[in-house]
Amino acid sequence: MYSTTMAKRSTRGQARAVERFLASVPQGKSSRQQGNIKSNASQAQRIYLAVPRADIPKARSLGAHLDYDRRLCWIDASTDRTPFAAWIVDETVLANAGIDPEEAIADFSLAMRTFGLIPDTVRADGAWHTAKVETPAGPRNSGSYKLERVGGEWRGYIRNFKGASGPWRFQKGRLTREQRAALAAADSDRRAARAAKVIEEQREIAARALKVLVTLPEVECDAHPYLARKGVGAHGLRIASGRGMDMITLLNLAHFKATSDEYLIIPGRDIQDRLRTVQALGPDGSKLFTKGARKTGAFHLIGARRVADLVSAPAVLLSEGYATGASIYEATGLPVIVCFDAGNLVAVAKDLVHVLPRRQPKLVCADNDQFFLETAVTRIAELGGVAPATECSFKVNAGPRDATRTVRVVDAIADGQWHASAHGKYRLAVECRRGVARSVTVDVITGSDGKHVRSTTSNRGVDSAAEAARILRCQAIVPVFNSLVGRPTDFNDLASAEGLAAVREQVRLMLPRELVSTNATER
Repeated sequence: MYSTTMAKRSTRGQARAVERFLASVPQGKSSRQQGNIKSNASQAQRIYLAVPRADIPKARSLGAHLDYDRRLCWIDASTDRTPFAAWIVDETVLANAGIDPEEAIADFSLAMRTFGLIPDTVRADGAWHTAKVETPAGPRNSGSYKLERVGGEWRGYIRNFKGASGPWRFQKGRLTREQRAALAAADSDRRAARAAKVIEEQREIAARALKVLVTLPEVECDAHPYLARKGVGAHGLRIASGRGMDMITLLNLAHFKATSDEYLIIPGRDIQDRLRTVQALGPDGSKLFTKGARKTGAFHLIGARRVADLVSAPAVLLSEGYATGASIYEATGLPVIVCFDAGNLVAVAKDLVHVLPRRQPKLVCADNDQFFLETAVTRIAELGGVAPATECSFKVNAGPRDATRTVRVVDAIADGQWHASAHGKYRLAVECRRGVARSVTVDVITGSDGKHVRSTTSNRGVDSAAEAARILRCQAIVPVFNSLVGRPTDFNDLASAEGLAAVREQVRLMLPRELVSTNATER
């Protein structure tokens, strides 16, 4: 049977298979990809013209090109602009239309003050920037903003983490439809050119990492503290020393601090089997990804050499982390796709849905992050929370089929209002739907420095698994534990507490029974 064969494949054999895969798969750009990059670069050199439809023939007779998809005329940046001056939308035209950048930024700065922020040098690049907020203790970095000009319109958003937040738009100025379209097209081309540049940089980073990856020694069984602690084997892993240059290249970190530790290296590929990133696991469980590489949509395979192997597999399972995926594979013998984290689970599913057969059994194995409320209350208790006169309780999802459990809140007041504590103040707000807590937002301000920290948490593992399952048209499963002591969340926790047999039986309930091997490797 497929599952038994894959489960019994030697660790050394899997490692060699991964090395052959990495060495044999072309990692460069295809001609089509190179063409797309060149196309984006050339489009960024265009100057779009605000030509009314009736004047398009005239503009073309003067040498303008027509973008048939956008119905816009354009000229190359190197073309003499004199014949087309009446249709070029430049800063002078914008100023005459009442859209002055200096005036727009001044108006935005005034709006920032209205929201309680202290404007410094306002950057209009569309990215988020930190801003100071006036507080009784003086200015604090408790705000942020973003500002950009899109299609001739100035838009922004202002956030005050201690107060109100909201959008902003410059109300002055009026452009014609053609002028707005020309500016919007230019903005779109610039964004595409920036995205193409990022993709090219990501490929170069991955190529450098690959050259190091194929030279690294394979991991023997559980000869690493992380594997020993998690109780799983090494499936397609490499090991790198923290002393040399390998980690600097693998992680693209010029200032990586040399250490005597050894790191497990997990290759992350895409659906074309191209290396995209690597994850480095330290002995203490620390996790690092290649800086600047493309992690979104990247995954690691256990029990399969290539993505093509998944297509012919009797079933495919998905997990978040490596240890969880290894436990599931060792319990079932079925190939597992390790997606690294909850957010990436959805991204991987979006790619795989176009590759895997629709009728193939699939199962998303979720991390049940059900202790998000307890974690928030613990954070407030560390600050010196106020025990309420009457405790309150909330229900949270605890397992399959909408099973719930009750969480008692005794160290904080969960009413969404500010409350003083021994070392500052806090605000705890719980969002409930249908009587079940779905997320919790915690605001904490420490008395010593007035630092404001906000965090919103939820059962992201279950939510992401449900979304991935919806995309793949399959089911998601959450582990069920006999005891919640130690706050277990994933299938590796289940294997550690109750053995691989418990993992196997829970997965078997969600798949045709003959697919799950009863002879899978026990560790």
